[in-house]
Amino acid sequence: MATLITGGTGFMGSFLARHLLETTKEELILFDYYINKKRIEDIETSRKVWVFQGDLSNWSEIVPIFKHNNQIDTIFHFGSLMPPFTEEQTEAAFKVNIQGSFNILECAHLYGVSKVIYASSAAIYSPGIDLPITEKTYREPLTMYGVGKVCTEVLGAFYNRRKNVNFVTLRFPALVGPGRTGAGMTIYANNIVQYPAQGLKAVCNVEPEITIPILYIKDATALLGSLLKQENNSEQVYNLDGFWISAKELAGLVQHEIPDANIEYEPDPELSFLLRFLSMMEGDDRLVRKDLNFKPVYSPEKLVKDFISEVQGNSHYQI
Repeated sequence: MATLITGGTGFMGSFLARHLLETTKEELILFDYYINKKRIEDIETSRKVWVFQGDLSNWSEIVPIFKHNNQIDTIFHFGSLMPPFTEEQTEAAFKVNIQGSFNILECAHLYGVSKVIYASSAAIYSPGIDLPITEKTYREPLTMYGVGKVCTEVLGAFYNRRKNVNFVTLRFPALVGPGRTGAGMTIYANNIVQYPAQGLKAVCNVEPEITIPILYIKDATALLGSLLKQENNSEQVYNLDGFWISAKELAGLVQHEIPDANIEYEPDPELSFLLRFLSMMEGDDRLVRKDLNFKPVYSPEKLVKDFISEVQGNSHYQI
């Protein structure tokens, strides 16, 4: 059998691919628009890994993968455009993040894929919601990125009810780990660790007291990998809360490991405003802990130690 990962050479996709190579016998198909060779340099030569370049919004570039790999049993759908690009180019965001998701779900239906696992996010919510946030909390996104997440969740629920595609949604907090890049709102949490680990200055564009929930990429991929073995044909939606930590606290853990770490703060007022909203979004993740027996392995201290070790020991994690 084979597993397809959209966004397969991205941050989450490449980490999951590495995890699945170590823990399963599945062949892996990595589909991405921008092939990040550096991220997969240690695994792309494996006989179990196939890499395809293509556009999720283009039906003719997706269908051939299913036609030539008719043993695809599971899809991990991570491929999407990210902020701030989604907010600047809304048409492109619609095509990739919404039309692209429809294309993946329709192929799953047509070619007998039994399960689609989707990475959603807290971007589906807006200020003023009742706390704590549960899987049933009303979704009203403020961004085009969040709109794409909500649309895909609703499409997935439809395909589960009407087309017999098992659809699983995981609503992740900020994911951190070696090699993450980009310009998203929470990238500062990654940079606080990544840059000092490489001997570089980290510039944090939020206030030191800003506190958000984060989750280590290795905990996220372990959870995702466990879903391959789960047999459940109903629609499943799970919130993940992670652990809450301020920029200052995270920097302190880094400086404990790297005493000369150079971490400076240059807060962006608009970003800080948006993150203050995120910092009030208390989540309830009891369902994922109960149904999937999920318990993060990495405490904040263990996360920072492992993150630094991975960056310093593996060139493909350096940016």
